[in-house]
Amino acid sequence: MNVAVRRKLSVIIIILVAVLATLYGFIPKAVNVDLIDVSRGSLQVTIEEEGRTRLKERFVISAPISGYMRRIIAKAGDPVRKGDAVIVLEPLKSQSLDPRSRAEAEAVVSAAKAALAAAQEKERAAAADVDYIGKRSERVSKLYSKGYAAKDQFDQAESELNKSRAVRDSAKAAVDVARFEFDRARATVQNFNPVKKTVSHSTFYISSPVSGNIFRIYRESEGAVSAGEPLMDIGNAENLEVRVEVLSSDAVKIKKGTPVLFKRWGGEEPLLGVVRVVEPAGFTKISSLGVEEQRVLIIADITSPPEMWRVLGDGYRLEAHFVIWEGKDILQVPASSLFRSGEKWAVFVNDKGRARERSVEVGQRNGLTAEIISGIKENEKVIAHPDDSISDGSRIKSRK
Repeated sequence: MNVAVRRKLSVIIIILVAVLATLYGFIPKAVNVDLIDVSRGSLQVTIEEEGRTRLKERFVISAPISGYMRRIIAKAGDPVRKGDAVIVLEPLKSQSLDPRSRAEAEAVVSAAKAALAAAQEKERAAAADVDYIGKRSERVSKLYSKGYAAKDQFDQAESELNKSRAVRDSAKAAVDVARFEFDRARATVQNFNPVKKTVSHSTFYISSPVSGNIFRIYRESEGAVSAGEPLMDIGNAENLEVRVEVLSSDAVKIKKGTPVLFKRWGGEEPLLGVVRVVEPAGFTKISSLGVEEQRVLIIADITSPPEMWRVLGDGYRLEAHFVIWEGKDILQVPASSLFRSGEKWAVFVNDKGRARERSVEVGQRNGLTAEIISGIKENEKVIAHPDDSISDGSRIKSRK
């Protein structure tokens, strides 16, 4: 073979290699995807909201009267029995007088003392009059009995005696009034605050209405309290319920008796519960994003054995999952594998390394899984997270 022919063959080969390399570069490569098996299993559709535990029966002990409360020795969490004295009230302590008030009070005491002395002198004068008039009446009575005194003189003497006795009794009563006024004035300058606490008939004991635990102490230190002021909360830690605020659009799907799963409460296993009350009135609440939301309060009971959730207390946080639909042996795929194709739902099915678009009919869905009524079969593989790089017929490769 001459040189010219060899040169032509070399050029032709180089051109063919370049064309083939260019064509190979334009061939689309297989897209790495996550393939998920279409399987059957149980499926739950839930509404998830944050909840708080609270006591079913909370007993708030308040002060029945105004008084001076002794320091509460008990601590929050301590057990109490029905009838145990938990709070002790004493009479209010007298206020200390400032110098001006004390001077005024001492002046009132002096005036009351002088008034008492004047009343006592009047009593002695009235007693002296009674003694004198009594003796004179006795002499007139003897003369009248012998016929030496007239009837009018006798009656006048008796009348004067009775009048003097009345004046004496009035003076005696005035002495008592002046003495009481003196005692009252003197009481204003006395110190009635005892140095040592003693038990007296005026001490008031407040007992626990139920057996349980102390959940809250509003004020621990001693001091004056007003009538009706809350002092302590008592309840039974084993008698808890869960308070959940849900959107009104979700509340219409929840009925009395709806099962509930309580998760992320601190234990390994979720707790079981059931809805007891769906309140008929909603309320407006501002979300953390500043959006007004209409919410409804739902109360649920914990039905799991108390031994599982004994560590829970009042006001503990947990997540409530209200089961509004549940099915067994349901054909299902991840909700992320679904996409809209026109007005229908569709998935990409793996067909020997090619992605094939398949329209499906979707039933119930929760946030992670969707029920498939028709369109695909069990054990087929679908793309878990299809994106814009995948279309019908695209080459795909399972990501390892």
